[in-house]
Amino acid sequence: MKPGQMGKLSAKLDGVILGHEFSGIVTEIGVDVTHVKVGDKVVVDPNNCCGVCFWSNEKKPHFCEANKAIGVHTDGGWTEYCVAPAKGVYKLPDNISLLQGALAEPYSCVLRGWKQLGDLPQKDARILVQGAGIIGALFCTLVYNHGFTNVTVSEINEERRKLCAETNPGFNIIHPKELDQKLSEKNVDSEGFHMIVDCTGNPSAVEKMFDYARRGATVSIFGCCPAGRKISIEPFQIYWKELKIVGSFTNPLCFVDTMNLLAELQNKHLLDFNKLGIKVFSLSDYKNAFKDLKSGNASKV
Repeated sequence: MKPGQMGKLSAKLDGVILGHEFSGIVTEIGVDVTHVKVGDKVVVDPNNCCGVCFWSNEKKPHFCEANKAIGVHTDGGWTEYCVAPAKGVYKLPDNISLLQGALAEPYSCVLRGWKQLGDLPQKDARILVQGAGIIGALFCTLVYNHGFTNVTVSEINEERRKLCAETNPGFNIIHPKELDQKLSEKNVDSEGFHMIVDCTGNPSAVEKMFDYARRGATVSIFGCCPAGRKISIEPFQIYWKELKIVGSFTNPLCFVDTMNLLAELQNKHLLDFNKLGIKVFSLSDYKNAFKDLKSGNASKV
């Protein structure tokens, strides 16, 4: 398969070619492959499982200890050609370009996080998304697509706030400090949030979520916090507010639904790279790409 790739740096084994978020055109198939053909536009789910372990049989393949992710443990899409197992290759919808197809992997993770939320609140519910990087931006498209309008996005980076305001007109885009000023123990039930999703991966931001949640709220720790970092939580809040706390790890069994989601979002003009803050660079221009990403001038490169 010849990749048409867009992705982000992630932890990997030494000597492994990066690229776990990529799409491409099929150039060759195995003798038993029937669901795609040479010339098809496809996208690859980089995660896999052994298919025989306890977790695989429990339909939780993301916990399989034999998982060897493409672009992390084995060579990925930052190359002219890439070999991928047939079961992880999905044909792109006709209305999705190769560049847009590279969003399939992060969208599949976001979709998993969305499903983990369980029963959704009423459409007038107050929703908080913490972090306006690419994952926060993708989460916002799902929130918007489901008809929620009373949405607050908190982001510490000024450039990202500006970008998010252009992308999500009508959403309340603020600095996290404004939340502290607005909410207190006295008014959290009237002004607090019914659903909070952290997309920062910052333990300090995660810790604050419990103060912002009203009674009966759902709190999602979606962003990947550093291993070993701890936060302080008042257990009484969880009890008194009857909070539901959920986590989400990678994208198990979500790629088929993601293909349908991409087609739907494209039809609603929600996959516009400019609106999502995504910039495209050649591989040789990677230094400028990561410079824009670090500064907040781009949500993704």
